Amino acid sequence: MELRDIEIFLTLAEELHFARTAERLHVTPARITKAVQKQERQIGALLFERSSRSVRLTPIGRQLRDDLWPMYSGLQEGVRRARLAAEGITGVLRVGMIPHNSYDLRRYWDDFRDHHPQWRLQIRISPFADPFARGRRRRPQGRAGPSGRPGR
Repeated sequence: MELRDIEIFLTLAEELHFARTAERLHVTPARITKAVQKQERQIGALLFERSSRSVRLTPIGRQLRDDLWPMYSGLQEGVRRARLAAEGITGVLRVGMIPHNSYDLRRYWDDFRDHHPQWRLQIRISPFADPFARGRRRRPQGRAGPSGRPGR
């Protein structure tokens, strides 16, 4: 199975909709259909149950998704880290904060960037009502989808 076919499969497994999958991957729905049919021929079983109203993973499709996801996400992470290294970035510091004091801390963020140019600083604003919401948000089975978005 080629990497693009794996991406198509995992995205369809997340979206469960051929047109939305095609739109996300910037291909035609026919390309999605052909890729899935090819995968099903290679495996020898249906991966999706399809009707005019719904698309669902079969038990074999769920198993394949669960087996492929860790390898696919590891590959994506490796490419992301290589890109950062090419930019001279060796790490990322993510800071969550409540917005009322963000401007007061600007000089500290600037100082950090000046003293640690090899680190990328990501400041994430959290709502006062639930400051830990972003950290708790997860896809079922604790994974994000191929897009990096949390699953449904």
